Amino acid sequence: MFVRKYIFLPLLIFLIIGLFLFCYAPVIFQEGNPWPQIKGILQLSFTNNNLVQLSSGENTYMTKSQNGLEVIKSYMKNREYDFIEQMGSGYIFKSTSGETVIITDKQYSRFYLLWNIPKIVK
Repeated sequence: MFVRKYIFLPLLIFLIIGLFLFCYAPVIFQEGNPWPQIKGILQLSFTNNNLVQLSSGENTYMTKSQNGLEVIKSYMKNREYDFIEQMGSGYIFKSTSGETVIITDKQYSRFYLLWNIPKIVK
């Protein structure tokens, strides 16, 4: 009896976690390894950052869905790029020197957007 009680609780917790992963695996693993996105979500939730770079070697950034485009426009404005127009999921920016950059977005979940900002933007 004593052993059953201590085996039942961990087994129940393991079953609940397994069911959660089974149901939400397509969302959790849509970008491959979910750890950079989880880290980005935590940074956006618990800091004052509006834009988070997911990995230092990549050019993928994350914003909250609400006002995400405004955050990107501000980010680009600080780098002397002006917003020109939107074409689908691509946003065209032009620098004061005439250089054109296209930034694309992708919905990660209902609450977060992933942005691909080319390396040429410093």
